[in-house]
Amino acid sequence: MTRKCINADGAVAVGPYSHAVEAGEFLFLSGQTPIDPQTQKISEGNIVEKKKKSIDKLVKEMQE
Repeated sequence: MTRKCINADGAVAVGPYSHAVEAGEFLFLSGQTPIDPQTQKISEGNIVEKKKKSIDKLVKEMQE
């Protein structure tokens, strides 16, 4: 099975891990924070909005 490591642009890893790993038809996500890459501050909003922003960063990176 092939494995592809994914790191979102502008996202800072706080340890030696990838932001996500794609293996076959599975996608494994590490703990993500809703930090805005431009300001380096936590995004505004409730938990649903923050999680959406975190996942959107990874999806964008996978599409490039």
